[in-house]
Amino acid sequence: MQRSFLAFNVGTYSLGVPAEELIEVNRNLSCTKVPGSPKMIRGILNLRGLLMPAVDMSAYLDIPDSACESFSIILKVQENNIALMVDSIGDIMAFDAQELVLPPTHLSGQFQEAIQGAFKLSNGLLIILDTAAISRNAQNPHGIVASLQSLPVSL
Repeated sequence: MQRSFLAFNVGTYSLGVPAEELIEVNRNLSCTKVPGSPKMIRGILNLRGLLMPAVDMSAYLDIPDSACESFSIILKVQENNIALMVDSIGDIMAFDAQELVLPPTHLSGQFQEAIQGAFKLSNGLLIILDTAAISRNAQNPHGIVASLQSLPVSL
């Protein structure tokens, strides 16, 4: 069975998310910082009245050679919307799902949750992210139940 993934870069890493979850890609969107939020949460993004956490993927994955300033990947993951802040956008690529190589077992914490596996490319790997785990961690980074949909919007 073929699956399609949107490829993008954070630092020197090639990453991918399921194309069926993609809403849109935007450039240079600003977000509102939230006091006390963890480093991985850049803030809250208001996209045409739709509020969502903006996740700095370099901070989330602890990639030091990245600023994640340019692009926002807007995803609908289960019932939640989320914005992934990344360095650059690639193509939508199709792979046979059986070719997914599982991640190493020595990963721990959110890294283990965040990575589903990888597909081999001619020049390296495309690391596939588990968007459900990222969304869950972004919606609830401290284990506190909160809904961004309940926050007031001022336009």
